Amino acid sequence: MIKNTFRKTIQRIHLWLGLTTGVIVFIVCITGSIYTFQKELKTLIHSHYSVDIPTESIKLPLENIVNSYKKHSNHVIRRLYDFKKPSRSIILLTVKDKEYYYSYMNPYTGELLKETPLSKDFFTVILYLHRNLLLGKIGTQIIGYSIIIFIISLISGLILWFPKNKKIFKNAKGRKSQFSIKTNAPKKKLTYDLHKVLGFYGASILIVLAITGITWTFNWVDNMLYMAVTFEKKQVEKKITILETPFKEQALDVLKKEIIHQRVNKDLFIYYFPNTNKAPLRVLNSSDVDEYGDSDIYYANPDNGAIIGSKLDEEKNAGQKLKSLYYDIHTGSLLGLGGKTLVFLAGLIGASLPITGFFLYLNRRKKSRYIK
Repeated sequence: MIKNTFRKTIQRIHLWLGLTTGVIVFIVCITGSIYTFQKELKTLIHSHYSVDIPTESIKLPLENIVNSYKKHSNHVIRRLYDFKKPSRSIILLTVKDKEYYYSYMNPYTGELLKETPLSKDFFTVILYLHRNLLLGKIGTQIIGYSIIIFIISLISGLILWFPKNKKIFKNAKGRKSQFSIKTNAPKKKLTYDLHKVLGFYGASILIVLAITGITWTFNWVDNMLYMAVTFEKKQVEKKITILETPFKEQALDVLKKEIIHQRVNKDLFIYYFPNTNKAPLRVLNSSDVDEYGDSDIYYANPDNGAIIGSKLDEEKNAGQKLKSLYYDIHTGSLLGLGGKTLVFLAGLIGASLPITGFFLYLNRRKKSRYIK
């Protein structure tokens, strides 16, 4: 009796949580799946992502790249993405009148290959749909709370997946009913199997993806994970500030020369331009545009490029290391193409759950009306 009451309560919770957030969960999951292979698709589709390597493959200094760009455009440069890979173009993140752009530069000639507003970049639109439904801060909060509800819904779904009679696992037919989908079953049964079986296979991955995703929305989730692996409260890191100093482009090349040989396994160096005269020049290195788990950060004087501080990967404690892995875990890049494929499939499963769940709800409503 108590077990039946508990199960019915879980069923109601699962139902109404799913109905409440179904549309948002569908959008988040489907956009997440689309975005999973964005790096590979961009490289394949866009010719401006790569350049022909000249006979004398000597790249221009970054100062020259910046000055060359300024001849073509009056946008303000916020970041510069510099790749070790000889065939990769340099990417500038720029802004004008509150509109952000990606500007692609030939590292050998300084030619501006293409300039695209982020609002018209397909994968950027997909990313912001995934993050905030294109609604800014309020959209981020809507997504965050919806995903918390989704986590509870997934956990309740796992509870409901376990049959009332555990003896069902003792025979092959019973196990098959729990772990496989009968594709030739009637529509209602097929819908039920799709929801139950796919939900079981996808739930654990989706919970991990959901938790890592909301760390960017809720600081308390990030702090909770930090405490879980370090057993101590997270300390607020002090910002590095400098005396008022104007930024000079030659500082980029001084800093590049200093750090590029320190990390031979890093392909990408992202230079964050100072946004005030009291902010340092900052550079983050990583293995690629979708792998940040082993990244280092360097701080330098913006006028001469002299390093004034750093946060190296080997100096991170367990909590800091976990935080640097959030993106790699969330996108699956931590496990390479295999991990991305898992995330892609999990996203599709996650997107299917509100749909199959809604049809199950409609079927039950029709059945109850018929009985009445």
